[in-house]
Amino acid sequence: MTALFPALLLLLHVLQPVLGDVSFALLVPAIAKPDQIDATQDFLEGAIPLVQDEPGTIQWFGVKFTDVAPPTFAIFDTFNSEAARTAHLNGKVAAALFANAPTLFVADPVINKANVLASKVQDGDGSLTEGLAVGLRVNFTAKADKVQDVRDFLTGAVPLVAAEPDTLFWYAVEFPGTRVFSIVDFFAGEAGREEHLSGKVAAALFASADELLTGQPDVVKFDVISADIKG
Repeated sequence: MTALFPALLLLLHVLQPVLGDVSFALLVPAIAKPDQIDATQDFLEGAIPLVQDEPGTIQWFGVKFTDVAPPTFAIFDTFNSEAARTAHLNGKVAAALFANAPTLFVADPVINKANVLASKVQDGDGSLTEGLAVGLRVNFTAKADKVQDVRDFLTGAVPLVAAEPDTLFWYAVEFPGTRVFSIVDFFAGEAGREEHLSGKVAAALFASADELLTGQPDVVKFDVISADIKG
């Protein structure tokens, strides 16, 4: 774990402006019916105007997992309060998602609430798809006596992520009551994603897996379908 605390800590005063302050998130995966893949993508693209009308939904991403069967999509979004997250779950986007679920999906989407432990974000205002193309969803489970160590590991990784210019958005989240954690991050293209996968954060995570985790992290690549970023 000591690999996550290098001299880069001395640069925090420089890197601080890129660090995010959202505290709550949702990760909502859904499996599309084989004949509804294009329609599901259209739905995620068409949801942007509804998201833009939600001032409390700070960042919202619609994605499609790649190299995964059956075809799986997901929504990942962030909030700075529990009230904002609840408003979103009771709002038009969620209503439209579940109203269309019988047509689009093999089962209802799964609502996974998460606490954001740390994040790196880019400033933005409005719909963002150009310049944000691909990402990663990395799930892992902490050993029963290592939960706090995993939290410390993830918050300690922030300086390393902040030093990666091509890692545009990075979130470390915890699903309460499960010992399951996730890293969700976004890149402009494949080069940035591969650079991150071969970088210090990923190396430290996999090097610590035997000590901290119940198994190796589950890494899934995805394409970004649509996104809305509020500054």
